[in-house]
Amino acid sequence: MQIEPTRNASEAEIGSDTYLVDQVLEQRKKAPSDAISQDLPISEQLAALRAEIGRLAESASLIAGEATAIVAQAPARLRFEGERQFHKRPVIALLAIGILSFHLAQALFGRSRRMR
Repeated sequence: MQIEPTRNASEAEIGSDTYLVDQVLEQRKKAPSDAISQDLPISEQLAALRAEIGRLAESASLIAGEATAIVAQAPARLRFEGERQFHKRPVIALLAIGILSFHLAQALFGRSRRMR
């Protein structure tokens, strides 16, 4: 048995995935002492929890898939952005490449004896 979410906009969002929480809160607002005696059977609660876990697992896998796609596209985006900046400001780009090359060579090979 699946419990429908409440449709009152002041109590819960329309189409909320937290329909069990909404129902429990609604029951407790009506009669706090009666809410405990009217709880759903354990089997139905477990089925609802399993369904919620399934939805959460699906959401997590979708998020992981999107993150993987974003990471896979990052090198191409960085290359495109670098090329765009190079064509937009070629003198500054050449100057930046020269400075980075100098510092990289200095880090790899150390300072020359003339610079000491």
